[in-house]
Amino acid sequence: MKLKIKELREEQQLTQRELAEKLGSAQRNISNWENGISEPDCDTIMKLSELFDVSIDELFGKEYDPPTRQPAIGLEFSILKSVRKLSAAKKLALFQFLKELESE
Repeated sequence: MKLKIKELREEQQLTQRELAEKLGSAQRNISNWENGISEPDCDTIMKLSELFDVSIDELFGKEYDPPTRQPAIGLEFSILKSVRKLSAAKKLALFQFLKELESE
């Protein structure tokens, strides 16, 4: 099964080499995973899930919808990173605030 590593890596604007360094792996491993030649072990799958901040299901493509998903870049990416660090209560408050802004 081919994982969605390439798509997620490109969304975060990482090269194969940069991803390999973050995982403590070799660049050729990243290439092999992205091309479906081999698969990462369970520990690496967990690291990829955490690094990309996605579920393991999404990493395996179960929830991933490439035509509708657009990569966050620049300011949007920075906002997304900040939101992901918020507690659930703060995310809800932010969501309510955004809904108010939309109605203006």
